[in-house]
Amino acid sequence: MKKRIIFDIETGSLPDSEIERIAPTFDESSVKVGNFGIEKAIEKINSAKASHFNQIREKAALNAEYGKVLAIGIKFEAGTMYKEEKFALLIGDEDLMLTGFWVYALESYNKGGEIWIGFNSNNFDLPFLLRRSMILGVKVPKQLTPSPRYWPGDFWIDLMDLWKAGDYRATISLDRFCKASGLEGKNGSGKWFSQLLEEDKEAAIKYLENDIEITAQLAEKVMGVFS
Repeated sequence: MKKRIIFDIETGSLPDSEIERIAPTFDESSVKVGNFGIEKAIEKINSAKASHFNQIREKAALNAEYGKVLAIGIKFEAGTMYKEEKFALLIGDEDLMLTGFWVYALESYNKGGEIWIGFNSNNFDLPFLLRRSMILGVKVPKQLTPSPRYWPGDFWIDLMDLWKAGDYRATISLDRFCKASGLEGKNGSGKWFSQLLEEDKEAAIKYLENDIEITAQLAEKVMGVFS
């Protein structure tokens, strides 16, 4: 049986000034002002422009062009890179986090006999990491990337894809999948991770560690079905 390495990422949005710089220019002519006076027309246009920006900002953490990696958690099973089970936390400079992640993954890939497991990782975590790497110019091992569309399935395992069971319209949250499987669920929401990291770094780290731990427990249960 292959050794397991569990991983998860947390993301946040870039500063508003950067989002505004990158975002598409708002088309003021798209706002219908009818017979409004100049003052009311300007007010409506400004309101629509603010709404346009807010819609982008609200989802910035989910899009690599407007967001960034805040933390990466990796749980190494005993006998992979470490003699004993170990949790590695990559946090701080985004370039260094990305570099560290790909270095760890490549070493594991070259070693053989190991798999990296995430949740919705083929659809979110890995694409986000790859796109941020492209944006920041961080080197990515070619053998670990999609060729041409799919991530190497003998190395990257996505528990969400296993849940879909061939029906790619079917989705489930990590929390519900765990609870349905008789396991403990999440201890918070990733939506607030950026704020939590600023206000209580220790609590933010515990949140990420919990996500890693419940993913590991879910993998232990689910992967056994396919053995």
